[in-house]
Amino acid sequence: MNRPISSRAKRRAVVVIILLAIAAGSVVVAQKKSAPTAESKADTPVTLELAASDLAHVTDSTLIQPLSLSGTLNPIRQTVIRAEVDGILKEVLVRPGDAVKAGQVLARFEASDRNNQLVNRTAVRERVQAELLLAEKNRDRNADLLKQGFISPTAHDESENKVAVAVAQLKAEEAQAAQARKALADGVVRAPFSGIVASRKIEPGGRVAVNQDLFSLVDLGELEYEAAVPVARLPAVKLGQSVKLDIEGFGEQKFIGTIERIAPVADAGSRMVPVYVKVPNPLHSLRGGMFAQGEATLAKLEHAATLPFSAIRGREGNAPFVLAVENGKIVSRQVKLGIMNDLTKQAAIVEGLKPGAVVVIAKIENLKPGQAIKLPAAKPTA
Repeated sequence: MNRPISSRAKRRAVVVIILLAIAAGSVVVAQKKSAPTAESKADTPVTLELAASDLAHVTDSTLIQPLSLSGTLNPIRQTVIRAEVDGILKEVLVRPGDAVKAGQVLARFEASDRNNQLVNRTAVRERVQAELLLAEKNRDRNADLLKQGFISPTAHDESENKVAVAVAQLKAEEAQAAQARKALADGVVRAPFSGIVASRKIEPGGRVAVNQDLFSLVDLGELEYEAAVPVARLPAVKLGQSVKLDIEGFGEQKFIGTIERIAPVADAGSRMVPVYVKVPNPLHSLRGGMFAQGEATLAKLEHAATLPFSAIRGREGNAPFVLAVENGKIVSRQVKLGIMNDLTKQAAIVEGLKPGAVVVIAKIENLKPGQAIKLPAAKPTA
């Protein structure tokens, strides 16, 4: 049997329904209020804060385009002194490392045989000269007798012939005497130019044959640096360009030379062209055979807008560009490149940027034009 619902229970039920309705309405209102806030957060752009190491500044500087070289130094003037005569060496006056002057005596041969030969040739020449004088007198006398008719033309011709024979003999003896004088002079070995004795192949008392090596002599006043240049870089190499040399053993000391010759033909195997650099060496501190690293200045640009390679994107392609920071945002700028220094990794910007511009060098993923950027605070100046 069903009991009737009391009025008190009815009032409780109504209160519960009202409370549930109020709670549901509060949830709907809260959702409507919170929805615009989430949408506004999604629409707000994110600002990327960069460190100083992420950026590079376009600087106004002097930029050179270098060419790296490697090669060896050799004396420009060097020679091997050989024996002009054969014989026994009487004395040897210099040793390797000795500095000598042009014309200085380096060695002497025994000269007694050559002296005797010169005396003999001189005596023969004087005898033939006397015979020539007598033949000339006889010819002149016969010429007078021929005019007077006392001798025949044949006799006069014979006297003329004797003069001609005597002249020929005198010339031959003069040549022999000159040869003897030269042999005597060649027995004294002299330096052909001022320099340093590099080697000595003889000792006193030894017998030497003609053309045997005696000494090698070098002039260290000027050296020649030989290096090879790739064919692709050759058009920029010119006579007179300076080359800075870093030579092993001299630390930070640099030597300066000048390109003096360029070979006309490239090596068929390596496709390299030899170049020759003249290097003054007044103090003789450098020696032949030394290895050196060289740097030739192919081009030089004053007041160049300069950036490091790392700041230039697509540098190897046809349209290099940079990501510059302008008015707090990333901007893509195409640039035209000038000379480049492969040693310092710097490039000249001919068009597209001016000194003072800020460029991003960091490789940041999804970094695109329009991105908001916060630059690091400037360091206070002292």
